[in-house]
Amino acid sequence: MKYGYLAICVTLMLWAGFFLSLKGGAISNLTPADIALTRFALPALVLLPLVNKHLKQILNVPAKYLLGMFIGCGLPYLLVASYAMNFVPVSHGSALVPGTLPLFVTGIAVMFYKQPLSSHRIAGIGLIIIGISIFLSTSIGAYNWQQTQGHLLFLLGSFMWAIFTISARVANLNALVTAGLVSLFSSIALLLAIAFGTLDSHLFNSPLQVWPYEELLVHLSLQGVGAGLIAAFTYLYAVGKLGAERSAAFGSATPAIATLLAIPVFGEVPDSTTWAALFFICIGSLVASNIFMKNDTSMHYKPSVR
Repeated sequence: MKYGYLAICVTLMLWAGFFLSLKGGAISNLTPADIALTRFALPALVLLPLVNKHLKQILNVPAKYLLGMFIGCGLPYLLVASYAMNFVPVSHGSALVPGTLPLFVTGIAVMFYKQPLSSHRIAGIGLIIIGISIFLSTSIGAYNWQQTQGHLLFLLGSFMWAIFTISARVANLNALVTAGLVSLFSSIALLLAIAFGTLDSHLFNSPLQVWPYEELLVHLSLQGVGAGLIAAFTYLYAVGKLGAERSAAFGSATPAIATLLAIPVFGEVPDSTTWAALFFICIGSLVASNIFMKNDTSMHYKPSVR
């Protein structure tokens, strides 16, 4: 079990690094399309043989679940998150995506899959809503409409990630197969969008000798290798060793880790209001994971609902 804890710790650091990379991209000359290239191109190439090996299983998955995985974890999600990070600090973005995920997953599960709610999940969701309200009331009260826009975009990103979470569970594909498939779809869509001028890319429009190679290496390490390859494996391993509920409970620490790392990296020191919002969201996410309940109350999604 100790290796399970090690795996989940590695996963949390990589998840936090994902948000740091988004912030680094937002304050650099790289476009969201450039960041997306570092995120999806390498996993698509590395995992292509695995995707091809499981092609028959993939073709048996209903198209709407494949689309849900692409939208919720692929290029559309990354573009929304990259754009939102222009308006808010890392602490806000990291809290409003993984921290609020239980709220949207539960909402979808109850509305479309008629799943019951435990008292722990209701209490956790209530705390998450308080945290969201603190973020929104602060930006709206200060008439900071750009920050409000960032908050709303990250909430949209969390909703998209919830769609991916449920779609992936119903599809029941191997985690690495899912990662490879999403990366492949995203890479194809990204190249087409750049080719037709829908998305702007500084890399494609600049000669190789002026590319910011050091910066690209950092993003490629955090996005492509870290979030795209290693985290997919370590999280799957942790779930196998620790269980889904316990792994989800550890995941609630992602906003705190990302916030602490952003202090020395970007000089983003949260104020007391931000710490309060983080507290409610992190604790709410922890409680909503049902880790404190003795019986397994995990939500299950049946593919018969199509």
